[in-house]
Amino acid sequence: MRHWSFGSGTFRKIFLSYTAILIIPIIVFSTLNVQRNITEERQKLHEKHVSDANRIAAVVDNKLSELKNIAKMISIESWLRKMMQNTDVYDDEFDLLKMLEIRRNFENSINSTNVLSFGTVIFPDKQQMLSTWGTFSEDHFFSNIAIFDGDTRQMMQSALREQQYFKVMAPAPVNLWGSSKRVIPVLQSLEVVNHPRAVLALFIDSDYFSEYMRRFGSVESKDILITTHGTPIFKQSRNSDNGVQENEQTYELVVPSQESSLQYKISYFDNSVIGINNLFSSLLAILISIAVGTLSAFVLAKVSYRPLGILLHKLSAGIRYEEGNNSPVSGSDYIYIEESFDRLLSENQVLQQSMQDYEKAAKSNLFLQLLKGYFADDQHLNGLKKFGIGYTEEMHYCTMLISFHAIRDFSDLDKTRKIEMMTMVIIDKVMSCHRLDYELFEVTNADKALILSSTNRFGEDGMMEQIAAGITEEIEHTCGFQPFVLYGTMEKGLVGISKSYYTANESLQYTLFSREHLQVVPEETIPSIVDYYYPTDWEVQLINNLKIGNLDTSMQILYEISAENGKRNLSEASTIKLVSLLMETLLRVLHELNLDTGIYAKQFANRAKGKNTEEMWGYVFEVGTLLCERNRYSNTSSTIEAGSQLLQYVNQNYTSADVSLKQLAEIFQMSVSKASKLFKEVTGINFYDYLCRLRIEMAKELLREKKCGIDDIARRVGYENVYSFKRAFTRYEGIKPDEYMESAG
Repeated sequence: MRHWSFGSGTFRKIFLSYTAILIIPIIVFSTLNVQRNITEERQKLHEKHVSDANRIAAVVDNKLSELKNIAKMISIESWLRKMMQNTDVYDDEFDLLKMLEIRRNFENSINSTNVLSFGTVIFPDKQQMLSTWGTFSEDHFFSNIAIFDGDTRQMMQSALREQQYFKVMAPAPVNLWGSSKRVIPVLQSLEVVNHPRAVLALFIDSDYFSEYMRRFGSVESKDILITTHGTPIFKQSRNSDNGVQENEQTYELVVPSQESSLQYKISYFDNSVIGINNLFSSLLAILISIAVGTLSAFVLAKVSYRPLGILLHKLSAGIRYEEGNNSPVSGSDYIYIEESFDRLLSENQVLQQSMQDYEKAAKSNLFLQLLKGYFADDQHLNGLKKFGIGYTEEMHYCTMLISFHAIRDFSDLDKTRKIEMMTMVIIDKVMSCHRLDYELFEVTNADKALILSSTNRFGEDGMMEQIAAGITEEIEHTCGFQPFVLYGTMEKGLVGISKSYYTANESLQYTLFSREHLQVVPEETIPSIVDYYYPTDWEVQLINNLKIGNLDTSMQILYEISAENGKRNLSEASTIKLVSLLMETLLRVLHELNLDTGIYAKQFANRAKGKNTEEMWGYVFEVGTLLCERNRYSNTSSTIEAGSQLLQYVNQNYTSADVSLKQLAEIFQMSVSKASKLFKEVTGINFYDYLCRLRIEMAKELLREKKCGIDDIARRVGYENVYSFKRAFTRYEGIKPDEYMESAG
C-alpha cells in the first residue's frame, strides 16, 4: 500500500496544480471583465450626457438663430433705410396704413419666436423708437411704457451707440405697461458701422424662455446654466425625487454657443455605483466558473494521474517479482524507475549510434551520387544540407582517387585497417597544409576517393601535383608501399565533381591497364580510349528524367554533355557518333513509352546526312523537350490511347489537303478543343506545327531529288496552293524552297 499513499499525494499535487492553472485565469479574467464593463458603462453614460448637452445647446442656438433672422429681415426693408435718414423727406410715405402694416409685420416676427416679450427698433440719432405699439421717443418709451432700472437703462443706452453684432445682456426687471416682468435684452445693429443709426432691441421673456427650456431641455441633467461673458442669464435646476440623489456628486459639461457669446454649462449626476446588476451577474459568473474550474481540475487530475498510477503499479509489481521473498526496500519504486531510465538511455545510445551509421552511409551514398553526376534540384540541395554537406553550384571542386592495388595480399585485416587509418591521418595532414576542404570516402573502382572543394579556384599553380605527391610519399614512407594517386580536372558546380571524377578514373584505369599489359603488348596494339564524354551514369539519369518528364534536369544533362565534349575538341566523326548515341537513347525512351519513333528517327537521319553537328545537337534538344512535355502532360491511359489514335491518323494522312482539327474532331467524335488538347499532350506541340513539320520534311526530300517542280511538290505534300507552301517552308527553314533546292545541289 506504500505506492498508493505516494499516488494519493501525487494526485493531490496534480489536482492543486490544475486548480491553480484553471482558477487563477478565471478570477483574473472575470475581474478584468467587470472592470471593463464598468468602464464601458461609464463611457456610454458620458457619451450620452455629451450628446444631451450638445442637443440642449442646439435647441437654444436654434432660437438665437431665429432672433438673428428677424434682424436680417428688418435690415433689408426699404422703410428701415428711409427712417434711418436724418431728414423728413420720406415722412409723407409713412401714413397711418403704412405704419400699421410695418407694426403688424414686426409683431408677427416677434410672436413667431414664442420667447420674446416685446421688441423695438431704436434710432439713436433721432432718439426715436418703433415698436409694435407705435412710434415713441426714446425717453417716453423707457419712462412710461417699458421702465427699466437706472443701471440697465444706462447700459442699454451705452450699447446703442456702438456696433453690436449680437449682444445678449444680463437679465433685468422691467415694468411693461404697469406689469412687472423679467427680460433678457438682445441688441443687434441693423447697420454695419461704428455708430449705427438703427438698432434692433429684442427682449426675451424669462418666463417664456423657462417654459421653452422645460419643454425642450433635458430630463437627465441636474442644472442648466447659460452665461454670457461669465454673467449668468438663465439657470434651471431639476429637483431630486429623493434625498439620496442630493448627496450624489455631479460633473459639468461646458458647450460654447455656435450663434453667440453664450456658454452652456450643464451638470449631470456622476453615478459612482454603475451596473450593480451587471456586477452581481459577473460575481455570480465568477462563482460558477470557479465551481466548474474546480470540477474540471478534478477530472483532469484523474485523467492525468491514471497512466502514472498504472505505471507505478506495474513498476511495483515488477520489483516485487524480481525481489521474490526479499523484504521490500524503501523507495524501490524510484529505484526501479531509475533503472528503467538507465536502460532507456542505454538503448537510446545504441539507437543514436545506429542513426550515426545510417547518416554516414547516406552521406557516403550522396558522395557516390556526386561522383556519378549530381544534377540537383532544390530538393536534392536540401538533402545535401540535411547531412551537413555544404556544396553549392558556385564552388570549385576536384576529385582525387587513391588505389592500393600495389598490395597483393589483403588477407591480413589488421594490417589493412592500419593502412586505412594511417591514410586518413596522412590526408588530413596534407590537406591542412593547403587549407582545402575535403571529403574522404570509399569507392568501388578505387580504395579511397577525395573530393576537394573551395569557394575560390585552385590547382592552377601545381597544387594538385603537390598534394598527390605528398600523399604518395607519406603513405610510402609510413606503410612501405607506393599507392596510385590520380586526380581529375578542377571544375565549377556540382556536376563538375562527376567530370573531375571520370577524368581521374580514366587516368587510373589507364595506369592499371598499363601496369598489367604495357610490358608485353606493343604500343600500337593498345586499344584506343573513347575520346567523347558520355558516362553510363549520366545516360541512366538522362533516361530516368526523360521518362518522368523532368525537363529542367534532362536539358541540364544534355547541356553538360555538350559543353564537356565541346572542351575536348572532338573530331567531326566523334561528335556525330556522340550525338547519334544520344539520339538512340531518346528513341529507346520513346519506344519504351509505346510512342511512334519513325518520324523522329527519319528527321534525325536527314540532319545526319548533312553532317551538320549543330543541327543534330539542336534536334536532340528539341526531341528531349517534346518528350518531357509529353510525359508531363499525358497522365492517363485513356488520354494516351486517344491521342495516339489522332497521331496515327495524322501520320498516315498528312499529305491530304483536307486534314484539319475539325476533320479529326468529326472522325473521332469529340470537340475541336478537345482534339487540339489531346494532340498537344501526346506530341508536345500543337496540331498545325506538327502537321507543317511532317509536310516540310517530305518537301525537303522531294526538293533534294529535283524530280518535281515546286508547284507539284506543294500539292503532293498537302498544300492547296504554292503560296501557302512557300510561306510555311520559309517560316520553318528560314529560306525559300527554290533556294533550298539550289543549295541541295
